[in-house]
Amino acid sequence: MDRSIILASFVSTERLETFLEYLIKRFKMNRDRIFVYKNEDEPTQNIVTYKVFLKNGKRVDLKSIYPTTIIVHKKGECFYTINALNSLIEREHNLDSGNIEHKNYQIDWEKFQNKMILTNKEGLVVNNIKRVFS
Repeated sequence: MDRSIILASFVSTERLETFLEYLIKRFKMNRDRIFVYKNEDEPTQNIVTYKVFLKNGKRVDLKSIYPTTIIVHKKGECFYTINALNSLIEREHNLDSGNIEHKNYQIDWEKFQNKMILTNKEGLVVNNIKRVFS
């Protein structure tokens, strides 16, 4: 059984068109299945999201696609990584990090629409994003 994953690639404005052409050729996907978001907190950065289908048991080498590609999950118009979701739960519920059953806590997803939720060396990062229609 095939499974799908959502990938997000962080691409500078000057490389965007070349990257989109690359995705269309490499994955044989239609342009209307690739979504571009502007990172409103970093204006020169675009976030390109797309779904990739994997055969059962197959893996994808993210670095072979593009060096700044990650697996993300989506809830409405919010994208997040699992680590970022766990950090968000800890922040929203004032929890100390550690051995927590994160699935027992709810997030008010309405507060996080049009956001990209990630973690970096400094911790949780919530960026404002806006879809680019072209």
